[in-house]
Amino acid sequence: MQPELEVITKEIPAKGKGYILIRKCWPDQVDEAVRQGARKLLGEGATSIFAASTDPSAPLCEGAGEGYRLEFRHDMLGMERALDPGRPRPEGRITLEPLTREKGGQFLAIYNASFFDVPNSATYGRDDLAQILGPEYRCGFALLDGVPVGIYECGFKKENPEIGSIGLTKDARGKGLGRELLLSVMDMLSDMGCTRVWLQVSTANESAYPLYRSVGFVQERLLSHWYEVISEGDLLA
Repeated sequence: MQPELEVITKEIPAKGKGYILIRKCWPDQVDEAVRQGARKLLGEGATSIFAASTDPSAPLCEGAGEGYRLEFRHDMLGMERALDPGRPRPEGRITLEPLTREKGGQFLAIYNASFFDVPNSATYGRDDLAQILGPEYRCGFALLDGVPVGIYECGFKKENPEIGSIGLTKDARGKGLGRELLLSVMDMLSDMGCTRVWLQVSTANESAYPLYRSVGFVQERLLSHWYEVISEGDLLA
C-alpha cells in the first residue's frame, strides 16, 4: 500500500507554511511519508512544514527521522455546546450583517487579516468566496456602530451547524468583542432552530480556545496532533 497523503501548498505564498496530512499509511512507511511530503513542500518554497496523521495505526510522535525531527506544536479539537436557554447571551453591542456578493472583497480582506497568524488557518480567495456564498453556509460581518469590525462563517454540511470562523480586525481586539461576536452567532443559530453547535479549534490558539471553554464548549473529540517538521541536513537527499 502506498501512503495516502494530502500535501497542502496553498498557504506557502502568503505565509510560507506547508502541511502534510497522512490519511492512510503502514506504520513502517510513516518516515518515508513525512519525507515525501516535506520534499514536495520544500520544493514549492515552504519555510515551515507541519504534519499530522489521521490514521490511528500510523501515528506521528516527537523525535528524529531520517533527515528531520518532529516537534509537537498543538492539537486540533472538536468542541460542542447545546444552544440551551441558559447559555450566556450577548450584550447587544454587535449586530450581524449577512454577506453579499457585492461585499465579498471586504469579507476576504477582513477574514485573511484576522486569521493570518492562527495555527492551521486557511487563506481565502475568490473560489472560497463562491463556496461560502452557497446554501450550505451562512456568513457575514460583525458591525460595531454600523462599521464592520469582524466576520463570521457557519457551515451546515452536517447534522449540527459548525461555527467555522469568527474573527476581528486588529483594532477591535482586546475589548470583549470576540465573546460578543461568538454569543451573537450562537443566538443567530438558535433563532434558526438549531439546538447544538460545534467548532474546531487549535489548543495553541491563545485567544479562541479559552474563549470557547469560557462559554461552555466542551471537547467532544481529538481531531489531530500537529508536529513541526524540522529539516536536519539531508531531508532532500
